[in-house]
Amino acid sequence: MSPLDAPDGARLTIALDVRDPFSYLALRPALALIEETGVEADWLPIRAHTLVAPSSPSPDDDRGARHRRARARMIAREISIYSEVQGLEIEAPYRDGPADAVHMAWLWVRDAAETSLRPFLEQAFQRYWAVDLDPQNAEDVAGLLEGLELDGSGFQQWANTEGPGVLRSVASQLGEAGVFQAPAYLIDDEAFYGRQHLPMIRWILNGRSGDRPI
Repeated sequence: MSPLDAPDGARLTIALDVRDPFSYLALRPALALIEETGVEADWLPIRAHTLVAPSSPSPDDDRGARHRRARARMIAREISIYSEVQGLEIEAPYRDGPADAVHMAWLWVRDAAETSLRPFLEQAFQRYWAVDLDPQNAEDVAGLLEGLELDGSGFQQWANTEGPGVLRSVASQLGEAGVFQAPAYLIDDEAFYGRQHLPMIRWILNGRSGDRPI
C-alpha cells in the first residue's frame, strides 16, 4: 500500500491527520469537491505537527515570544470561526498524542471496506474532536468500526500484526513524495497544502480550462 498504489482511477491523493483541526475543517470541502467533480481520490493518514498552545505573558518576553503568542491566538480564532461556520465541534484544539490506532483503522477500511471509508472518516474526526475517542486505543477504535457494521475484531488482529508496518510504509512514501504536513493534496505530481487551494485543484481536475484561480 502506498500513495502510488492508489485505488484504480484515483487521480487525487488527500492526506489528513485526525489530530489536526485544519484537517477536520478540510474534510467536508474535500468531500464536496469529490462529489462535484466525480474524481476518484485516495485518502491517506499522515502524522502532522499538532498545534502549540499560546504561552502565558511574561515580563521577560521578547519580540519573538510576543509574535508567537499573537500568531497562536490568531490560529485559534480562525479555527473557532470556521468550525462554527461548518457546525463542527472542536474541543481541546491543542490536544496532542499519538493516533496510530485510528490511522491504522483508516488504512484497514481503505483496503477492506472502501465504501465505508467516508462514514469512517466522518465518525473518526467527529468523535476525536468531541473528545469521545481514544485514537491510540485499538479496542476503542474497533468499537467505532463495529458501529459502522465493520469487523472490529478483524481490525484488531491486523493492527497487532501487519498494521504498524503498513502505517510506517505509508508515512515513508508520503515523505518521499515531499508531504509532511496536513491537509495536503497531491495531483498531477503537484503538492498543495491547505484547503485554500481547493479552487486551484478544482481547476486542474476540470482540465485547466478557463481562468486560472489566483
